[in-house]
Amino acid sequence: MFDSSFQLLLRRLGLVFLLYTLLRAIFFVFNFGHFAEAPAGEVALAFVHGLRFDVAALVIINSLFILLSLLPHGNLQHPTFQRTLQWLFVLTNAPFIALALVDVEFFKFIGRRSGNEVLTITGDVLGQLGQLAGYYWYMGLVFAGLVFAIVKLYPTAAAIPERRPVLWQRYVRLLLVAGFVVLGIRGGIQLKPLRPAHAFVHEHASLGHLSLNTPFTFIKSIGKATIEEKHFYGSDEELLANLPVKPGRYALPAGEPLRENVVLIILESFASEYVGALNNGEGYTPFLDSLATQGLLFRNSFANGRKSIEALPSILSGLPSLLPDPYITSPYQSNTIYSAGHLLRNAGYTTAFFHGATNGTMGFNQYTQMAGIQHYYGLDEYPSELRAAHFDGNWGIFDEPYLQYTVQEMSRFQQPFFSTVFTLSSHQPYTVPAQYKGRFPKGELEIHESVGYADYALREFFKAASKQPWYENTLFILVADHTQKSIRPEYQNELGYHRVPLLLFHPAKKLQVDVHKVTQHADILPTMVDYLQLPTDKLMLFGQSVLDSAATGHALLYNGVSYFMVQQDGVAELTATDEVRFHTFPELAPAPVEDATQGQQLKAYVQYFKNKMLANDLYFWSRKELDSTAGIARKK
Repeated sequence: MFDSSFQLLLRRLGLVFLLYTLLRAIFFVFNFGHFAEAPAGEVALAFVHGLRFDVAALVIINSLFILLSLLPHGNLQHPTFQRTLQWLFVLTNAPFIALALVDVEFFKFIGRRSGNEVLTITGDVLGQLGQLAGYYWYMGLVFAGLVFAIVKLYPTAAAIPERRPVLWQRYVRLLLVAGFVVLGIRGGIQLKPLRPAHAFVHEHASLGHLSLNTPFTFIKSIGKATIEEKHFYGSDEELLANLPVKPGRYALPAGEPLRENVVLIILESFASEYVGALNNGEGYTPFLDSLATQGLLFRNSFANGRKSIEALPSILSGLPSLLPDPYITSPYQSNTIYSAGHLLRNAGYTTAFFHGATNGTMGFNQYTQMAGIQHYYGLDEYPSELRAAHFDGNWGIFDEPYLQYTVQEMSRFQQPFFSTVFTLSSHQPYTVPAQYKGRFPKGELEIHESVGYADYALREFFKAASKQPWYENTLFILVADHTQKSIRPEYQNELGYHRVPLLLFHPAKKLQVDVHKVTQHADILPTMVDYLQLPTDKLMLFGQSVLDSAATGHALLYNGVSYFMVQQDGVAELTATDEVRFHTFPELAPAPVEDATQGQQLKAYVQYFKNKMLANDLYFWSRKELDSTAGIARKK
């Protein structure tokens, strides 16, 4: 039973097993800030618990290698066969090593282990392969070193193999090993097969990400249904009764619709941590800070997701990022969604979206079209004679010239218009134009200097816009798409990873509302509808107008395992096992008093999102026949 072939197999698989532990250690070191608050003992337990997921990934990836290593027939020690096995071993495991190393850095951006979502950004990665390789060169060296180690440390066969077991014993052994492989894939003999949610058993939930490994989460995400129905409430009427937002809240405005412009500026990676006005003056955004004194800067605002690709549905459509994968690339992207483009176009607005990156980046052009926006301005639309001079060398046009370009283009629009401008320069690799090198504080993180440049570009945008005839008749909404790297401990927690600035400014009006209320991306579309007094019942129930003094503020978040509902009086969490937990806000510590209403509302939101997304029935209260002429987005 335990001949040299079997011993070799165990030694070879053991090599990969040790490698996975090493990869987990690398992951821990590079993301230490995410786990810094956990005691050393719990961290050690997370490593031990991770072995279960390592075994599952290892046997799935190497199942063919295991089968060939234990074939009942043939000379398994023949040099040619052994070389074939070695090549199979290396080529099978190398891509997953690369995936695990990519996630060491990617985790900083999305806050969870990657799934098959990495396949959806392959085009963008290939387009930026040169600069990414130059920026993360050290990961390339680590990958090359690990592959080289596998090749050199790969256990080889003995020169004179020992006698093999008789034929029937080889078959029995193969069946037994197959049984252990199945058991390893399932993660044990429990009723439900092993899944990522099983990693989150520690007191510090963040350690679940440490226990997991990226090959496992990637494999488990392929070909799997992303949504499972929930039945906390037995009817739509009961569901609505437990939601804090009711249908038709803005269907009957008090007055006639305003004919004012709206300019929505999405600031790339402008985490609240970088904004001086939100941190007692300590920040890198002097212009944004000055604008906050003239407008409304909300103190407790949250992005519904962790990536740019997750921001657009939340901001333009009022749909928070509560899926394992970005909505834009999910199987549900063709669902009926009424977005800003539809509602404002129907009200007679010219609608446009500006993003100075390559057309097609993140699927923005496709989604904005689905969101009813008439005009898309990407790199292709930027004046060809200026592209070379203004190109940042990586993604697209530097913010300063691009924002000036948007002012010029908007001045050609017929009023009223709705424009979304998505900035670019504060994106990795955080390039600053040569003429501005040394002008902005470098800070403690490399993004700080580029944030300073982007803030300056914003200042110049408003300087140019203020000279245009449409300026005084415009509501400006500024918000960040997501957070970025962190240096301040108070932001290194589940809520801090979602904190972004949200600022409303009108040159001719003084807006007034409680700026301490909790706000979110999904509130922006209801806010525009409310401010412009557009009558509609085609708003999803996730968000509320931030200008509605009667509205209770909240934010809905999803970290890949648990759902969170943030309110000023506390945070409710719905775990993967449907357990409701309560935390204080903003510290996210265990709450001494449980609020049953919060838990009921969160369950209602999760059921609403999951069941109605599956049924393509997010506006279920209307139950009307879909009318393709009414500007409904459906992807054929």
